Amino acid sequence: MIRKLVKKIPGSTWLNNLMLEKQVMRNFLNCSAKELDQAKFYKQFIKRNDLVFDVGCNVGCRTKLFLNLGARVVAFEPQPELCEHLHSHLKRNKMFTLEKSAIGTEKGYAEMRISEAHVLSSMSSRWIEATKKSGRFQQYEWNKSIQVEVTTFDKAIHKHGLPQFVKIDVEGFELDVMKGLSHQVPYLSFEFTAEDICNTYNCIKHLSNLGKYEFRISKAESFIMEPNDWVDNKEIKKRIGQLISDDSLSWGDVYAKRTCT
Repeated sequence: MIRKLVKKIPGSTWLNNLMLEKQVMRNFLNCSAKELDQAKFYKQFIKRNDLVFDVGCNVGCRTKLFLNLGARVVAFEPQPELCEHLHSHLKRNKMFTLEKSAIGTEKGYAEMRISEAHVLSSMSSRWIEATKKSGRFQQYEWNKSIQVEVTTFDKAIHKHGLPQFVKIDVEGFELDVMKGLSHQVPYLSFEFTAEDICNTYNCIKHLSNLGKYEFRISKAESFIMEPNDWVDNKEIKKRIGQLISDDSLSWGDVYAKRTCT
């Protein structure tokens, strides 16, 4: 009814566009019952108005959850098509900031290999080759490469502030992301895969060198934390090692909690 009335107002095209953009945003942020449960999982790390970095935002599946928790989200995504998707859906959201860049060891530009499945695009040739060898994504190829802008974790913190929580999902580039970090972030998550487990161990080592951290894991998309309590770096490596010895294609996320400054 309101939209019909607006159409009758001379020069109202901009207002129609604004209403449409806000409706697109509301539709994007509307969560299914499953997504609401996933958002509840992140409540243990994120409170309303907390600053969150979504590194490797992709189409914004996790950003959507963080925004629904009332967080201020800075999303880092270097793939142009995905940036267009995020901008078109969230440009009217005042809690959302899009950085059209990757995060790495130093500021500049780097090659990104683009997969037929955009979630598998990666800046790590090592991870791509290991994944191909395992056969887990044998139906996909990485035949296209683009140059993407790269900033560093520390520069992002200088610009936006210290985040309460950081989600890192960058297909084997996790350690390169962390090498640009010299601050102790309260909470982080980063993906692990059995094919590239040494990279995961090095990420755990890097965080442990920054300060005292404890760890847990969540297998695949279970959103269930293991073990029952937070453990130190040696114990979590032991747990992950046991997991991948039982399942050579296992994957999931490591969660890290800073225990002191």
